[in-house]
Amino acid sequence: MQKNYFLLAFLISISLYSQDKKNALNKFDTSGMETTILVHKSPISDITTYNEKVINSFSFYQAYKSIAQADLNQRLSPLENIKEQTKQSYFTNVIPLAIIHSDFESISDDALQSNAVSRDAQGYLMRTNTEAPIFEKKHITLASPLRVKTKGLQTTFNLASSNIYNTTDQTIQSVAIDFDDGEGFRTIRFNQNIVVDYSEIGKKTLTFQMTLDNGDIISRSSKIDIKYSNADLYTHFNRVVNTFTSSIAPDLSDYDNEPDNFGTGEYEIFLGADGVLNKPIILVDGFDPGDGRDITGLRELLNFDDGGSTSNLEDLVKAEDFDVVYLNFPIYTRDADGAVIDGGVDFIERNAMLLVELINIINEDKEGTEQNVIIGPSMGGLISRYALNYMENNESMDHDTRLWISFDAPHHGANVPIGFQHQFNFLAFGLDDFWVLGDQNVEELQPIIDGMLRSSAARQMLTDQFEPHITDSDGVTFNGSLSLPRAHPYKSDFDARMNLLTGSGFPELTRNISIINGSGENNRYPDNTSGANDLVPGSQIVDANIELFGVAELKANTFFTPNAGTQIETSQVHLDFPIWFPLANDRINNASSRAFSYSDGIDAASGGLFDIIGLTEDLSTDGLVGEFLASLSTDHFNFIPSISAMAFEITADQINWFHTPFGPTRATTNITPFDAWFMPQENEPHVTLTEQNVAFALNEIFQETLSTDTNNQNSISLEQNPISNVLTILCTKTVDQASVSVVDLTGKMIYNNILNLQERTHIPLNISSGLYILNIETPENYNLKTKFVVK
Repeated sequence: MQKNYFLLAFLISISLYSQDKKNALNKFDTSGMETTILVHKSPISDITTYNEKVINSFSFYQAYKSIAQADLNQRLSPLENIKEQTKQSYFTNVIPLAIIHSDFESISDDALQSNAVSRDAQGYLMRTNTEAPIFEKKHITLASPLRVKTKGLQTTFNLASSNIYNTTDQTIQSVAIDFDDGEGFRTIRFNQNIVVDYSEIGKKTLTFQMTLDNGDIISRSSKIDIKYSNADLYTHFNRVVNTFTSSIAPDLSDYDNEPDNFGTGEYEIFLGADGVLNKPIILVDGFDPGDGRDITGLRELLNFDDGGSTSNLEDLVKAEDFDVVYLNFPIYTRDADGAVIDGGVDFIERNAMLLVELINIINEDKEGTEQNVIIGPSMGGLISRYALNYMENNESMDHDTRLWISFDAPHHGANVPIGFQHQFNFLAFGLDDFWVLGDQNVEELQPIIDGMLRSSAARQMLTDQFEPHITDSDGVTFNGSLSLPRAHPYKSDFDARMNLLTGSGFPELTRNISIINGSGENNRYPDNTSGANDLVPGSQIVDANIELFGVAELKANTFFTPNAGTQIETSQVHLDFPIWFPLANDRINNASSRAFSYSDGIDAASGGLFDIIGLTEDLSTDGLVGEFLASLSTDHFNFIPSISAMAFEITADQINWFHTPFGPTRATTNITPFDAWFMPQENEPHVTLTEQNVAFALNEIFQETLSTDTNNQNSISLEQNPISNVLTILCTKTVDQASVSVVDLTGKMIYNNILNLQERTHIPLNISSGLYILNIETPENYNLKTKFVVK
């Protein structure tokens, strides 16, 4: 039934590439080949090992590319055509499946090591011994969905006949697939949709059985991650996720004439205990490539360790009748031009207009006069800051917000070590022009570059971004004269737009507070070898010598940016081929970094820490990428510097990333636009909630809605809030026989006593960190009921 291609008898010589430069195979004698596909030994992947693996779409891309560029008949379409199907699947909601079935040959190691094959003086590949057999015949069959993840328990797949890439003289008569849905194998029809109903989310292993015309059955496995769709959330959990489009299209013409299109977002409301939308807290998602953190993930972001058990900030505020509204920026297909937009890395201004739209929706629907609270974690802090600034700049808009919480947000910019950026970009896109080997780019690293580091949002936030360092036409080589940190032009454009909206550049009709995860005492963070070695400017974080399939050795060294005024090579990549291997030359590509004179390099500064392993969780754990990750001497890097999250005032555009608040300074000051803040002593993972910062946040959220029954509120008050071990009550007069009690948020009585209150009354409280309720009742009816925080 299925037979796409026929094997030609033989081919003496043919041009492998349509490149302008002379072809190294033009003089190569291919006599003795049984196939017309010559796959050379690769330093990046041994595709024959894929037959035994559970692969994903990236593995399929890598193998397909190897076969396509090695086909002397050039029968297979470019890989980009397959990748385009992946993009279109977001529009059609149908996951394309693909199969490659191919015999091929490689030049044997013996032939290479014995110089039976070598290069002549002009660089042409030659056979020096035409009698000796030099080819090894191999086979590969792979089958995979062309997406690594999708939303929907009911998922539709399709195996088009045009997606069966068969370069053999065999026929694939039938294909049966077990979709890991409990239904076993089903024989599928080509070009027809297959609807699969999963009962639960998670990583699914698809097992393909392909029956050939000779009766052989080939079994292969691949995987896809299934997540809940919005329809699933409604059907199974009665959750309503609302999809909406902003009514304002920001002017983005400054950014390479980006079209002024409307954004699409989604929100979900979780009502407080009273069941009425009257005290809204809006939480805005941050930087989120591929919508890896949907609304369910946003809710999980509010989990924290509460004395050994897990609590959730949403539960605590809902118990006090607050309502939590989550704003997510999904992947969507834009109506205007059919483009697939990854909302989690889209322009900050476009997402900010979605928040403006949501604020207007909530203000119209809510009951009562309670003003909003808005929480912006990470990039969500910039999105919410821009939205509030925008509304304050427009007299016709009222955001009706009393409290804005910036949660580890990059007001002065975010950081990804430039050494990492250089190396990932080189491995993803710098291995495409090997003389004989062809394109060896690592497919699974390309989304990290295109979907993250080169995204609009990353360009707007990173203090040092790889693109401005590159002036060579190869797209990967750093210009040695551009070694100082260089932000993408988008960053200065965005900062200017933000700061023009209000006089201060920050919301001015709200109480603004900051919670950061970076150390407030300028402490370092340790490596992962023992936890005892602090990472400092210039620290080496990668020292890799990776043996690549007996073909080459990758030597990679990565360093943090250096001390002030000094320069080092922060990235060194050397792909070293043995002398006997004539198919490629060694490749060396290094990058230097120089620190400004007024600050040590940003990488080792205190800050909210990014989880490197989390960044690469979908990547292979074996081969080049796996061994590279295993060579890391740190699991984290400084992502949101403390100085940035606190938005400390700077002078002459000189930021000292190692400034210690309330300590000696160079250019950076202790002036911050925030009215209150929480800074931990040690560096913590980015956007991590703790007992301490949750207690601080709750105190701010609750303070304007406290229940206070008193004839004279100035008669009794707290001297300090938050407290440590002692609660001090201030009283303007002596009060006898006052009933004083303290309960936690569960209603458990912590303290209960009858006291005579003096001007200053001290009550020792040896209780854990958290939020508590103090109730004081006096015979004279001077009463106080308030919440306080224990740090």
